Amino acid sequence: MPTTYNNRGIDYGNKGQYDRAIEDYNKAIALDPNYAFAYNNRGNAYYHKGNIDRAIEDLNKAIALDPNYAFAYNNRGNTYKDKGQYDRAIEDLNKAIALDPNLAPAYNIRGVAYYMKGNMGRAISDFQKACDMGNENGCKNLEMVSGKR
Repeated sequence: MPTTYNNRGIDYGNKGQYDRAIEDYNKAIALDPNYAFAYNNRGNAYYHKGNIDRAIEDLNKAIALDPNYAFAYNNRGNTYKDKGQYDRAIEDLNKAIALDPNLAPAYNIRGVAYYMKGNMGRAISDFQKACDMGNENGCKNLEMVSGKR
């Protein structure tokens, strides 16, 4: 079952065992080449290994398979942010939030992208929203940015 491999891959990823996670995601994809969740998760594992371009390839595939997959947009936006492609990141994070307005990490990551672009007002607004939703990173970023005003 592809879900079994995907779930075990998630467990490996949570333990920082990204190579083992990727092996399981590969097996899930071999069993179901249209399994968007496995592409998203494998992309996330590649991201954590520092293979950003490969991560984007997998996240693109996840989005192509499921254009309403908010978390795949969130992950790709985060990856673009780390590449310094802030406008692309914001575009993806806007889409993630439009699909799932309760996706707190998307607000935090978008806030970081706005911060890096020098848009403090929008950054603070997004950090506040993420923090209000219980996102710890959003609260930390809000505290950091508020102290620099």
